[in-house]
Amino acid sequence: MAWRIHSWSPERGRGEVISPQLGPWGFGAAENPRGVDFEVGEPVVVELEGPTDAGRVRSVVPCRQRQPERTEIAELAELHARRPVDARVETWTEEVLRLWVGDCCEACSEVWWRLTFRRPCGPAFDADRDDLSMPLLRYASDGEIAEHALEVSADRRAYCVVTDHGSGPDGPRFYLVADVLEVERGESRSSLGPHHSG
Repeated sequence: MAWRIHSWSPERGRGEVISPQLGPWGFGAAENPRGVDFEVGEPVVVELEGPTDAGRVRSVVPCRQRQPERTEIAELAELHARRPVDARVETWTEEVLRLWVGDCCEACSEVWWRLTFRRPCGPAFDADRDDLSMPLLRYASDGEIAEHALEVSADRRAYCVVTDHGSGPDGPRFYLVADVLEVERGESRSSLGPHHSG
């Protein structure tokens, strides 16, 4: 069920959650175990106590964990807003790391992305072992660059892939350094409309 923050008072530490079918239902500090300062409209994971219609909230956890400030990649704002669930490595060489991100496959995805990192180095994930589902992709923060001893020259950037993003705690974070990130956005043929059918 899709839940969002309906109202929130940081001074009182109290708020309300709402879904398309239920609420608004109140919650306070006891139901906010991480002490999160929520934003109105923010998607959340809600655990209920008792029957579904009882209106008793046990816990409220953000769907999107807080990330370091100034690490967002503007070109990926739409990707993250759509929250695609699948990601896979298409190409991985010394020259290119290409990720496909969407829902299931190109035919099933209304919109999909190819993310190409040029001259990547240091990706720590194993394409056969690690789950890249629901990733959040961003720049690595200065603190993360120092902590992980990433070597970033003036003409390169450090990136972070945050996994398991969207259902409570984040999964592992993977870091890489590359010359540039190229973003390609595509649409499935079924979503293009009749004027694209030829």
